[in-house]
Amino acid sequence: MILRPYAFISNGEFQMGAEFVLDEGRIVEVRPQSGLPDDYILSPAFVNVHSHLEYRGMQGMLEGGDFVEWIRRLIPVKAAQSAEEVAADCLVAAHENRATGVGWIGEHSDRVGAAAAMNAVGLRGRIFQEVITAGSMNDIDSKLDFVRGKAAHQTAILGDEVSLNPHATYSVDEGTLRSLSEKAAPLSIHAAESLYENQLIRHGAGPYAELERSLGLEPIALGMSVIEYLDQVGFLKPGNQLVHACDVSSSDLDLMAERGVSVAHCPRSNDYLGCPVAPVLEMVRRGIPVGLGLDSAASSGPVDFFAEMRSAVDASLRIGKALSPEQVWGMATTGGAASIGLGRWDLWPGSRAPLIAVEVPNVFSTEELIERGSPGVVRWITG
Repeated sequence: MILRPYAFISNGEFQMGAEFVLDEGRIVEVRPQSGLPDDYILSPAFVNVHSHLEYRGMQGMLEGGDFVEWIRRLIPVKAAQSAEEVAADCLVAAHENRATGVGWIGEHSDRVGAAAAMNAVGLRGRIFQEVITAGSMNDIDSKLDFVRGKAAHQTAILGDEVSLNPHATYSVDEGTLRSLSEKAAPLSIHAAESLYENQLIRHGAGPYAELERSLGLEPIALGMSVIEYLDQVGFLKPGNQLVHACDVSSSDLDLMAERGVSVAHCPRSNDYLGCPVAPVLEMVRRGIPVGLGLDSAASSGPVDFFAEMRSAVDASLRIGKALSPEQVWGMATTGGAASIGLGRWDLWPGSRAPLIAVEVPNVFSTEELIERGSPGVVRWITG
């Protein structure tokens, strides 16, 4: 197969004048164009480094603005859903991820349904089966056995191991968090998403503390940041991912860089839930790998990777730490793949990254493509 796009985007950089020779889905040669180009822009598929497919049915249902109140509203809605509803929601979200150009997904599952949905639409990825021990403190072993059963169910469907994964510092007791952190990477945890989490870990106070008490956990003032706490329990190590990392200090960032963790940046969800703007440029400057995640439709809205990229650019401008469109597209593709340990995900010989065509006429920069793009302009080429 010979591809002759009028332009291509390599790690965010908009370029022209090349054609690509493929053999069984692998790029074997990149050379100057030998014929008239076709009217599309070539890119590696997007990497959605953080997702909750199972929340698709809650799109537009839960009011944003305050993270703890959003969680309080989420819990009873989840409890009222049937297994059939969850499966159907996962399938809709998987199709929508595919439609917006996602070729790989990092999926956080509290229930089951994601594996079957991913298989049904040919969506590659990794499932992190969430462990939440808050509310189960009297019988943690039974809760862990229950989650292992869900992980085994999804493993049998997906064909790749689905292992136990901590949800967040405020929802998992310290003993379980330490035990799970002993596992080999990769692991992924919601961390420093809102201001409340540092209030809880450092001072044992704030809205999260009250939420924990209502779920059977007694908050303890540890006198350290969330990131320092995660380091203390052994979570911070190469291959592990911090989701959100909004409320982090300069010293937190230094520690994250030193330990080799990556970050999943979810700007639309952060904005909807009233979270601080994550200091992504400071992460990039320290060499912390950052990928973009669509999070859930319940907090991010419609599944749309172009809207997520626009939000990432806008959020960085609001805090005066501007990310370039090229950096953001890189986080959505090659950089996102690197942040989650996928290896080659580019447009150069040897790569087997799935490829998409983005069909927006008269575009001549990455910035224009992000501004004018939508799921409707994506066409799959390989993968």
